[in-house]
Amino acid sequence: MTYPVIVLCIAFTITTFLIVRVVPIFGEIFNDFGAKLPAPTQFLIDLSNFIRGEWYLLLLGIGGAIFGTRAFLRSKRGKQWSDRWKLKLAVLGPLAHKIAMSRFARTFAQLTRSGVPILEVLDIVGGTAGNYVIEKSIKSVSEDVEKGDNLSVALSKKPIFPPMLLRMVAAGEATGKIDTMLEKMDDFWDEEIEAMLDALTSLIEPLLIVFLGLVVGGIVISMFLPIFKLNEVVSQSKQS
Repeated sequence: MTYPVIVLCIAFTITTFLIVRVVPIFGEIFNDFGAKLPAPTQFLIDLSNFIRGEWYLLLLGIGGAIFGTRAFLRSKRGKQWSDRWKLKLAVLGPLAHKIAMSRFARTFAQLTRSGVPILEVLDIVGGTAGNYVIEKSIKSVSEDVEKGDNLSVALSKKPIFPPMLLRMVAAGEATGKIDTMLEKMDDFWDEEIEAMLDALTSLIEPLLIVFLGLVVGGIVISMFLPIFKLNEVVSQSKQS
């Protein structure tokens, strides 16, 4: 995320400079013109006047929004809400799910190989899941295993666990090599995660360039709209 963060910071700096320093200059010129300004131009001028005159309110609003959001996400209810939505996002949801499943398979395999009892393994894995939905599902699986269900059967009751994992666990139970099967799943998911991250990285760069162009280009075009109108007025006055 280093590259997109740097680009967003540059975009924010350029946009702030244009609104605070450049837009007021055009605003004074347009006031002398005395005509009604196009809506985009008037919006930028009003925004510039607000930022320059009421900047402290803007800072307080941004600071309050950041503080309130962080406080909500750190609460139990906020964490549960955010963890649910992380898995429902269009692109990042599948990525977060694969990362959680890879962590589940890796930790489960290592603990099982070390001879830790399966109920303790499930308890530890649930605590390291990093997601409320997955942690809750693992806790339910632990309860079913404690009642006598096989691990594969208990996992199959929760849709959060993919079918491939269920088949590998069932094969591991049949051969007595659950740790080996889960390590293979971990390697498989790691490769998929790396491929998804590479694809996202290659996609972020053009999207950020387009975003930066739209922001800066939109400001420039909005500032030049009245100038185009001014040329029309001058040409009309010369003809009369």
